Amino acid sequence: MANRPIEVPIIYSAITTCVASLLSVDIALYDELTPLYVDSKTNAHDIVEFDAPRNSYFALHILFNNLNIDEELIFDSSIAGDWYQLLAVPVEENTGLNSRTEQFDGLNNIHIIREAPFEIYEVLKPIQNLIQPDKKTLALRFEIPISEKMNPEAKEIVLNFTQNNKKYSKKINLNIHEAIVPPSGKSTICYTNWFNINKIATYHNLEKNSPEHLEMVDKYVDLMRRGRQNTFWVSWTHFFSDDLILDKNKLKNYINRLTKAGMWWIECAPLAHRPNGDWGSPYLQLRMGGGMLHTEDGQRDLKLVSTQLMESIEEFGWTDRWLQHIADEPTDTNAVQYDHVASLLDTYMPHIPIVEATMSRKLKNAVDVWCPQVQKFEENIDFFADQQKEGKSIWTYTCLIPGGKWLNRLLDMERLRQVYFGWAASKYQLSGYLHWGLNQYYGNPFEQSVVDHPAMPNTTNKLPAGDTHVIYPGLDGPWSGLRFEAHRIGFEDYELLKQLKQQNTAKYSNLMSEIFRKYNDYETDVKKYRSIRKHLIKSLNEISAK
Repeated sequence: MANRPIEVPIIYSAITTCVASLLSVDIALYDELTPLYVDSKTNAHDIVEFDAPRNSYFALHILFNNLNIDEELIFDSSIAGDWYQLLAVPVEENTGLNSRTEQFDGLNNIHIIREAPFEIYEVLKPIQNLIQPDKKTLALRFEIPISEKMNPEAKEIVLNFTQNNKKYSKKINLNIHEAIVPPSGKSTICYTNWFNINKIATYHNLEKNSPEHLEMVDKYVDLMRRGRQNTFWVSWTHFFSDDLILDKNKLKNYINRLTKAGMWWIECAPLAHRPNGDWGSPYLQLRMGGGMLHTEDGQRDLKLVSTQLMESIEEFGWTDRWLQHIADEPTDTNAVQYDHVASLLDTYMPHIPIVEATMSRKLKNAVDVWCPQVQKFEENIDFFADQQKEGKSIWTYTCLIPGGKWLNRLLDMERLRQVYFGWAASKYQLSGYLHWGLNQYYGNPFEQSVVDHPAMPNTTNKLPAGDTHVIYPGLDGPWSGLRFEAHRIGFEDYELLKQLKQQNTAKYSNLMSEIFRKYNDYETDVKKYRSIRKHLIKSLNEISAK
């Protein structure tokens, strides 16, 4: 799936016409942010006015009821576009009120879109212009890449469907606006989903590090770029030998490969972790070699690997692109050890910023880029504002926490929550967003969405629905998910909001307050969001016209 310009100021005004004497198939158009389920009915479809900028995608979803099973459904459009079948995935348990699933603390979470179990359309499977339904209900997606070079104008799109010699059509007015979303890269907000290169090989039945594996990695990077991800994961262990010697050429080839594909920020994985996963330990253990970092042996190995890495960073010109993790989610418990390791790294890897998912204030001298969970950011908003004044950058992240009404990206939450990460970043002047799970599968993601926590299997400590991933291992490459697409829309909005804020702060503030106030206070009505987004885009048109 190529990284192509997307967005389209659109107005879908949908009128269905049947060319046969009787309408036997029911068809309705839906906004792509409206959740659809395998038991959804077409009697409550959206009639949406949708406007979008250039360098974006226009997309809508088509729901069919009462299809004839095993009879080919043929479709086409008056303007060329891409077609997808939407595949459903299960939601076995609901997200918890505070974290994980409801099983974990036994509290009822009312802030969900539907009670589990249910199946929700989520996966974008690319298809051609026909399909043979195996059920009476089917969901498709129609999408048009909107190039930056396209002229601002209104277009009428006709979607045609034929089954059993009966023809149906939908008409959509598509308005392309003057406003332009800048391409993702060095100058756009940092956005990272940690991806697992080994699971790319495993889930596509490829030999690790083979040419076929690397070609598949390219396809994953293309999809990440489509989603506006501009930050990529580098694992130390993938490039060091057992005796802690860096394979410099392997690292160079890998980074050059992802750079050529359009990624920019190099996010180097944590070099240490808690020994035996013990959250009560005050110590850290080096991932390579296993040395304890409070010992001379561990610190010797730390110097060995970090100085080799820094030599390559300087040799290949990566200094202004490199971001370094030390240990994931450090707390007050291991803050003293973390702070000491950070001081050592400052000697071995000078001028390389430390980014960390943490809420420990004890690390304010060690961390350059803070990355708190969204609810902790809100709880400590004054502290983080002060850190920004001192020149620190702030990202936020989510994972199996938080639940309830907080923004997150789980399958039983509104798709607007993923959109609003871009609005939150704009409101709070944040520099990035991080999530651990692009493709961190623990099972078949088409068949299982809630999985055991890998550290505590067979307990009520589970990873909630969709926490491990937002894309899917398709037949010939990765398939996008609707949560991933919603993230993209939100980060497109971030860039548009940035443009408006520079030109008209009053209008910016008014639009922001209409739909997003805090990480747990926002509008959930898709039509309200589309209306405000339309005002955002038209405001940029007016500025361009002056």
